Amino acid sequence: MRKGAINGDYIPDDKIPGLYGQEHLPLEDHVIHQRYQIKAIGFYWLISELDPKENLAFGYANLNNDDFAEWGYISIDELLENGAELDIEWKPCTYRDATEKIQKRNKFFIKNKE
Repeated sequence: MRKGAINGDYIPDDKIPGLYGQEHLPLEDHVIHQRYQIKAIGFYWLISELDPKENLAFGYANLNNDDFAEWGYISIDELLENGAELDIEWKPCTYRDATEKIQKRNKFFIKNKE
C-alpha cells in the first residue's frame, strides 16, 4: 500500500490490475477501481489499471465535458499536485456502471440546486 491522496488515505495497489491487465476487455467492461475528482469544477478520472512503481494509471478522464472525455494514461502524481482527491467511498464497478452512477448523481445535484 502507498499514500495515494492528499488527505492521507491509502490505496490497496494489489487490488488494481497492472497496466494492460484489462486490455482483453472492451473498454465499457473495464472494472473501475478508483475515482479521483476535483468536485468544485466537475473533473474526474476513473482508474482501471495501475503501475504503482511509476504511479501511472490507465483510465478515463472527464474534464467536465463528455464530448472531449477520453481513455488514456494518467499520472497519479499530477492529479494530486493539481488538487484531485481520491473518492474514498468509490466501490469498484464496470465503466458502464460507473458512468451510469455518475450521471445519476449529477442529475440529483443539478435538480437540488434549482
